[in-house]
Amino acid sequence: MGMYHSTYFAYGIHIPVDGPAWRETERIDEVLKDHKDRCPDVGHLEAGNYDRDMVFLVTASQEVSLGEYGRANIASAKQCGEWCTQLAFAVEALGYSGMDLAAPGWLCVPDLS
Repeated sequence: MGMYHSTYFAYGIHIPVDGPAWRETERIDEVLKDHKDRCPDVGHLEAGNYDRDMVFLVTASQEVSLGEYGRANIASAKQCGEWCTQLAFAVEALGYSGMDLAAPGWLCVPDLS
């Protein structure tokens, strides 16, 4: 069995979860499908350290493969504002609004699988 390393640049929010990340991402998919009109760009990223993946709500992401380099997508202030609005709605719809979450921003997320 080999290991696969990659890194993601993503605009979004880290969502701390108890239990397996895959279970929460399935719930995110189920809930957000009914809210595509209010948060059309919001999806999720599941990445992290092998069997301890983390969950992120994201609006834009790009993979940077091992041995490569990348640059976070440059988005206008207007675009980032629209993404923040969509992420805020998704946080509310998913029931995360009571959590102490950091503000949305550009994230660099390493992944080992």
